[in-house]
Amino acid sequence: MCNSPKEENSQKILRLLGLAAGAGKLVYGTPMVCEALRKGKKIYFVFEAEGTSENTHKRISDKCKFYGARLLRVGVDTSEFARLLGKTGELAVAALADQSFAEGIEKLI
Repeated sequence: MCNSPKEENSQKILRLLGLAAGAGKLVYGTPMVCEALRKGKKIYFVFEAEGTSENTHKRISDKCKFYGARLLRVGVDTSEFARLLGKTGELAVAALADQSFAEGIEKLI
């Protein structure tokens, strides 16, 4: 299940993700997110950038369904997603591994 947050809350969610990134509470990249899910790390949300490839979307969507993680599509492309989280290049997927930030995001969905 891939949801997109309400437009007015998207920017708030992205700001919270930026704070979580600064606090070291995110897992970055499709392979690392899949590995964290497989190894049983508590992942509260998985965020996917707009414009990811069909293969990436299917891979992350299937993993989230299998391991029971919530998947949200954010309204920015991979370059902007990376920039907002303090990374360079492109970033398709990031996962949130912190309950406090997850509770804040839950209120915005």
